[in-house]
Amino acid sequence: MYHILKAPLLIISAALLAAPGPSWTTKPVQQWSEQDAKQFLSSSPWVKKVTPAQLPNVSEAARRQSGRMGGGQGVGLDALNTSVLTGVGSQNANQPRRRRRGVGPVEIRWESALPVRTAEKAAHEEDPPAWDGDMYAIAVYDVPGLDVDQKGLATDLKRGAFIKRGKKELRPVQVELLPQEGDLTTVVYLFPRSTEITLDDKLVEFWAKFGRLSVTQDFHLQDMQIQGKLEL
Repeated sequence: MYHILKAPLLIISAALLAAPGPSWTTKPVQQWSEQDAKQFLSSSPWVKKVTPAQLPNVSEAARRQSGRMGGGQGVGLDALNTSVLTGVGSQNANQPRRRRRGVGPVEIRWESALPVRTAEKAAHEEDPPAWDGDMYAIAVYDVPGLDVDQKGLATDLKRGAFIKRGKKELRPVQVELLPQEGDLTTVVYLFPRSTEITLDDKLVEFWAKFGRLSVTQDFHLQDMQIQGKLEL
């Protein structure tokens, strides 16, 4: 009786193994269509969606220790608008309190990778990030509530980010801020290629903090190859 069930199970398993992967995996990068590019940018090892974690409030003692005194929004990343992030608070005390809502997901792209740049072009994306020099570039899209005109913001963002390779951390040398619609910002972190990331690293972790928000994302390097070459 049990032997009758084995054949259908084997057929289903074989069909799953034979199922084709995404269309972009079967073509050279130069031959990607617009559909291939959009599929790549929506779901590939180079592009991740993550919901930021909210960090706890900084205590007054910690503020004093770091040289930040008193209340208010302070300086640096403390000026992040928490009402934008949480939906709590209003510009006018007489206005009704808005309903609390969660922070939406942000998109993290390994921006400097050839397939990402190619896909952005093929998908006709407007104004992709640009930078000078040979860098690893990681972009975080749709960051809410940043005041791009705030003095020292880019420096604080730079200090609050790193790529972790094993026990070693690679710090960004520069941060670019690109304002977007809806009070959102694309934050581009630039890391020096003088410290090479190779397949031997196996996995790298990107971590970044913006005010009371933080994101962390693992990138598995074995999966980030095109035609047998690591593309970062």
